[in-house]
Amino acid sequence: MKLNTVALLDRYYASELGCDSEMLNNGQLHVVEYELVREIRFAKGTPLALFSIGKKTGTVISVIPCLKETVSQSIIGKTTLDDTTCDVVESSLAPLVRARMWFRGCRLYCDQASFIDFRAGEVRDVTEDDEMASLIHEKWGGRVFGRITDGKVVSWAGVKPLSELAWDISIQTLPEYRGLGCAKSVACAAVRHIFDHGKIATWGTDRTNIASICTAHSVGFQDYGLDFGCVADADCNPFICR
Repeated sequence: MKLNTVALLDRYYASELGCDSEMLNNGQLHVVEYELVREIRFAKGTPLALFSIGKKTGTVISVIPCLKETVSQSIIGKTTLDDTTCDVVESSLAPLVRARMWFRGCRLYCDQASFIDFRAGEVRDVTEDDEMASLIHEKWGGRVFGRITDGKVVSWAGVKPLSELAWDISIQTLPEYRGLGCAKSVACAAVRHIFDHGKIATWGTDRTNIASICTAHSVGFQDYGLDFGCVADADCNPFICR
């Protein structure tokens, strides 16, 4: 039987977390060790000490081995990946982790069935002929689509080819052109490109970035779950634990 989009994403995120996809669907909060390597990697190889996905149907917090006991103790009685849970985990790991950044985000997805194409105006691939697009391409590795207004690129959607299943999108718009539909236009071009390559379109943003979430919803992205993680200090050696 062909798996639906959410089931495919469950498998993908479970592989990133180092767990079974059933853990994201059994109504519980799990803490697991990431045992395949000594560091967790996500979003073009960024080293993480902790990475977690929280759905309405289940939550998994994945940590490098030396942190598992501390995290497990800190989340006793917790069942979701809400801000309260994130607060206690961050606090418990403060003495142990050299963190460059903590993030709290939400993850969304879009497939052919949910997509709403809002492309308008001049929108095209600007990867090779725009300075900002070149920087975005260098960072993420995918094509970059731009909305052309007043003779210049005013909004960019960079494709982030994260895996063989799902490709993410990164959006930037000049401040004076926000709220005019430019972000929706470039997002739709990027989504079409992703579909043309047989991938699921995914979108990640901070939980507090309401404008980004609204843009995603407006073109057909659906809520998948929350994420939470700790970006490692690149100068830390050994890897994380003090």
